Amino acid sequence: MAKKTEDQQSEAQNQSTTEVHVEARSEQTITPGTVSNDQVAELTADLQRLQAEFINYKRRADAERADLANFATARVVREFLAVRDSFDQEQAHRPAKFDAAWAASIDAIRAQFDKALSNLGVERFESVGQSFDPHRHEAVASDGAGDTVTKELQAGYKLGDTILRPAMVEVGGSSEPAA
Repeated sequence: MAKKTEDQQSEAQNQSTTEVHVEARSEQTITPGTVSNDQVAELTADLQRLQAEFINYKRRADAERADLANFATARVVREFLAVRDSFDQEQAHRPAKFDAAWAASIDAIRAQFDKALSNLGVERFESVGQSFDPHRHEAVASDGAGDTVTKELQAGYKLGDTILRPAMVEVGGSSEPAA
């Protein structure tokens, strides 16, 4: 009974780390009739427990690796969102008289940049007409009562379910979201 309690405490301590400890047993010559069924059952249970621990370790290590990759991607993409905002500003402030070939080249670069973000799993989300959500939006202005986003001042982006940057919005209008 005390042995199980020590084993359970040891397992609880080892679950929080990624180190693997294997208990070494001395080699014994096993001949038929020298091993009882209880010993076989105990060794089988130990082997099954070690296999389960290893599978769980692999699963945890893979999840940690994926989380680290997502964190690194999110951090790099956040830096590039300022460049994407510059493309939006250029389009919003494009002069009335402009060289069509120049504008086409800028638009092609913007499309290439958007495709690169899309390949990384980054999505731009729409805000205008949606109910204000403090997890997705940052309200910087209000144009009356209500909780509907009436104007998007800066686009919001997400990577999977993670919000990389909330949209900077103006809130007001009716409390019913637009259809």
